[in-house]
Amino acid sequence: MGVKTKFLLAILAGAFAALSAAKAEIILFAGNGGDLGKQESFTSGSITATAIAINTEEPAAPTLHQHLLGLGVKSGWHDSSQIDNGGDDEAIVIDFGRSVNFHSILLSASFIDDDIRIYGTNDHSVAAVTSGGLSSITSISTLIAQTSGNLSTFVSLNIAGNAFQYLIATVPGTNGWFADDFRVKKVKVSEVPVPAALPLMIAGLAGLRLASRRKRGPSV
Repeated sequence: MGVKTKFLLAILAGAFAALSAAKAEIILFAGNGGDLGKQESFTSGSITATAIAINTEEPAAPTLHQHLLGLGVKSGWHDSSQIDNGGDDEAIVIDFGRSVNFHSILLSASFIDDDIRIYGTNDHSVAAVTSGGLSSITSISTLIAQTSGNLSTFVSLNIAGNAFQYLIATVPGTNGWFADDFRVKKVKVSEVPVPAALPLMIAGLAGLRLASRRKRGPSV
């Protein structure tokens, strides 16, 4: 095998590696930080996720609240410090900075009456919602998972097959006497394969074909 052929094969190997599925990263939001402010960044491997507290019925300013069970939203001294609809409707928007592949999300502090909704979107305005109720989020997002009536404190939802920049955890709206509430403990995501590897792969294949034709000689 010639040096040129080896070089072209190396290019192809690198391109295929770049196009293959990236390693999944687990981003943990749990901790004992208490009130963190409007937003906080969390990093795992090559992925940084910025969690943003949302109250869709301000003026009560929302704050992320970190607990060993995960992240919630606090929108006043009387609030439960979870993502809830007891009073104002709340959500946590997780911004990954670019589109990523979703795998799963682990929620906690969910009990038998709780309804939960998980959305995805690429609409940047979702990170700055302050009014309009939950429809201001749901109208610009895609519902990717939902659950209700869970018997376990921890609920893992499969959200594979979705790729968005923003992941939204919220509730469906007012729930009568009892509020829906839960926390986000961790999310599993991975990088979207790099499209820039495609030109390398095409160039490598074209180079191998050309080298093969030269080796065989001109056709008669």
